Amino acid sequence: MPMIMNNALTYLVIFAAVWKRMMDALKQYQHLPLLTVLLVTPGMAQSESQPIWMNDLSQLSVAGVDGNLIVYRELLRELTLEAVAITGLPIPKALPPVVLADKETVTRYACAGKCRALGAYHPRFGVALDRSLDPINDDLARSILLHELVHYLQHENQLYADKTDCARWFKREEHAYSAQQKYLRKVQSTTRVAISLNNRCEAEAG
Repeated sequence: MPMIMNNALTYLVIFAAVWKRMMDALKQYQHLPLLTVLLVTPGMAQSESQPIWMNDLSQLSVAGVDGNLIVYRELLRELTLEAVAITGLPIPKALPPVVLADKETVTRYACAGKCRALGAYHPRFGVALDRSLDPINDDLARSILLHELVHYLQHENQLYADKTDCARWFKREEHAYSAQQKYLRKVQSTTRVAISLNNRCEAEAG
């Protein structure tokens, strides 16, 4: 069964993000009157935490699907909010286009055709997912899409941008795989992903 986030759960995630920002503001500005912080912070957090795509599915670009496009857009919204909740990264103002494509296209996104991949995020073109996957009905396929959305959040927030290219790639993969594992546990899936990352960066730096 597809795991589509209903409105109540959507607002719960929004509330959690707003609450976290309020608590962070209270810690930072303890010298200000509590009432002032409470009056100012919610409005700021709400405007930053509710981009148009959260309430308007037409803002979400999904291509190459066989089936109900609205269901795929709802899934994209759900998984983005899951990725935000798991990683703690901010809710993005927009989402990347997602395309279900052939293996060759996915590997071009991932590594210019020099590797094998089921999903990939490219800063210019968005997310490509192998069309043999079924993210609507399969936990593993959903987790792969979430993994790539985590890469999008990393890019948008310049996570590990201060690292070398090699170290940044390793850190981002490690982070995305961790989020993917947490998601699979969260949905009580018995599936686990095999993480076979070899940190060659440290050896090269030495």
